[in-house]
Order: sequence, then structure tokens, then C-alpha cells
Amino acid sequence: MAAGSPLISAIIPLRNRGGTRLDNCLRSLRWQTFPADQLEIVLSDFGSDPSFSAELRELGERHDARVVCSATDAIWNRSKALNIGIRSARGRYVFCTDADMIFSPDFVQALADAQERHRGQAMVMCRCRDLSETVPEQPWERDDFPRLLDQASFRERLGTGACQMASKERVGALRGYDEGYKFWGLEDTDMRFRAARAGFTEAWVHDDTAMLHQWHPSDRKKKPLRKFMNDARFHLTKYVTVKNWRGWGKV
Repeated sequence: MAAGSPLISAIIPLRNRGGTRLDNCLRSLRWQTFPADQLEIVLSDFGSDPSFSAELRELGERHDARVVCSATDAIWNRSKALNIGIRSARGRYVFCTDADMIFSPDFVQALADAQERHRGQAMVMCRCRDLSETVPEQPWERDDFPRLLDQASFRERLGTGACQMASKERVGALRGYDEGYKFWGLEDTDMRFRAARAGFTEAWVHDDTAMLHQWHPSDRKKKPLRKFMNDARFHLTKYVTVKNWRGWGKV
């Protein structure tokens, strides 16, 4: 990373994630038309096993990504992993995403342009497109992206989790993502709702660019009681704009 602060920090929360999907995600963040020295990549490692941590360090070196390790055996908490990454970010804006995405070469520039149009007051989001299970899991290059895009389809549900980009200062004023959501929750929907109440302008960029989700088996339905608790939390607390008063972004 060049001297000085980058404009944007991409935050990727993960635990025991690596391999081709993450490599593709990082590669796509480094094939951007946006200036590389203005894009910081932060891998927020929340309790990975040692073998995955070693792979993350290697991927971080390969793609100029900073790894922030949190040693913990607590239940997976995407909000906490994101918040740890946000607090360590050096950029003016934080772009929260996931390890299984592939981004169009103009994606980060589209985020920056949207913030400029809205004078830095936006929550910028993008509707996700899904690659099917038939698309092979292999390393992809920038020249492959148009072909991948042709094979992807918009997700039926709007979704916001793989792209939420806003001012680090304004996200900090909300005390980050709600860490009461555990395993897989509604932290992204909750953040969207709270940001709107806090006066963020909602800006969507999927008409200008694209992000693709790489297919993989999902763990989201493995804890139905936890899902029930997360759903209940959303409906009971979504009108609370500022959360995590006991602390945020720490293990």
C-alpha cells in the first residue's frame, strides 16, 4: 500500500475460508480500474483454524491485503468480524462485502462515483447476481468477467449483505453492525434500516456495474433456533439506531 491513507477500505469477514473462491474475490479487487493505492483490502479473520490462518497470510501477501486476526472460539459473528475490520480500516469509506464475490473491473469506481454524487452521505449497495452450481470453481481472470456475467442471474431477493459502502465515520457513529446477531443473521438488513433512520442516502449501483456470487454449499439453515432468535432480534430492535453500547469491534 502506498504512503498515505486510501480512499476506500474493503472489509471481508471470514472464518476458515480460503481456496479458489477467496482467491477469485481478492483477484477481482486487484483487477479494478480504481487506483490500487486508494483501495485497501482488510481480511478480518474471526477465529480461523491455524491451517486457514496460514493460507490467509499467504493470500494477503499475494494480493496486498492486510489480515487482521482475532483469536476466538466464540460462535461465528459476522457483525463482530466486520466491526473489527472497520475499526482497523484506514480508508475514508468502508466497503463491507463477502469472501465469495467476484467484482466487475469498474465496481469500486462505481462505489466511489456514487459517494461523490451524494457528497459522501450515502449507503451504497448493489443487487447481487448468482453464478449457478454448473459454473466450475476455478481461478478466473479479468478477461473472463464478461463471460461470467452472461451466466449470472439477479437474485430473487434484493439482498444487501455483499455490498454496503459508507463513510467510516458515519458507520462508527452507529457503533457498527449489531453484534447481537450470531451465526448467520440479519445484520446487513438491520444496518440498512438503521442507516436510513440516521439520514444516510440509499444509493444502488447495479445498473452501472455488477458483482457475482460464486456458488457453494450453505450453512445458513443449520441452526434453526439461532435463525429464530436473529429474526426476533431484528423485529424487536430495528428502531434502535445506535447499538453495541457495551463496546463494538473487539473480541
